[in-house]
Amino acid sequence: MNRRVKNTIRKVIYIVIFIAMITCFIYLGNKYTSDDKEKILTINDYYKNINKNRYEIVRGAKIISLLKKGNHLIMIGNKDSKYSQKYIEELDIILEELEIDKVYYYDLINDKAQANSNYYEIVELLEGHLTTTDTSDNNLLSPSFYIVTDGKVNYYNVETSAMKNTDTIESYWNVQNEFNFKQEISSAINKYYLNK
Repeated sequence: MNRRVKNTIRKVIYIVIFIAMITCFIYLGNKYTSDDKEKILTINDYYKNINKNRYEIVRGAKIISLLKKGNHLIMIGNKDSKYSQKYIEELDIILEELEIDKVYYYDLINDKAQANSNYYEIVELLEGHLTTTDTSDNNLLSPSFYIVTDGKVNYYNVETSAMKNTDTIESYWNVQNEFNFKQEISSAINKYYLNK
C-alpha cells in the first residue's frame, strides 16, 4: 500500500474512534444525569394499598417547616414497620370518611439512622409530644400522627409506637381498639383541623 492509502485509512479509523467516543460520552452523560435526578416518591413506594393522592411525602427539611407554621396533618412512619403499615391503613379509612385530601407523610428511618441535624431538630420541635422510654424522654417513634395548628402541635397519637406497645399487631388491632382509634382520631381532626 502506498503512503496515501495508509493516511486515508488512518484518518477513517480516527474518525470512527472519535465518533464512538462522542457517542459513549453522550450515552454515559444521559445515563448518569437521569440517575442523579431525585425520584419523586409517592405513598405507594412505602405502602402499597394506600390512596396515593392524599399523601405528600416530605423529607426532614420540609417537615421542619411544616411543624413551625401552618395547619397540617402529619403522619410519621417507618416503611419497614408492620405497626406503621396497619396504622396508616386504619388512618386512611378515617381520612376517607372525613374527606381529608392532604396528609404529609414523613418516613423517619433515614434521618433517625443517620442521627442527622434534621432528626434532632424534629425531636426538638416535637418536645413534649414524644414517647418516653427507659433510655430517653424524647424518642421520636413510629407510627405517630400529629395535628399542627398555627405551628403548634394540638394533638398527637403515638398509641401503637413499636417501643411503646408490647402487643402484637394482630392482638392490638381488635374491633374495640379499631373503634376507639377511629373515634379518637376523628374527634381530634374535627376539633383541631376542621374546626367543627
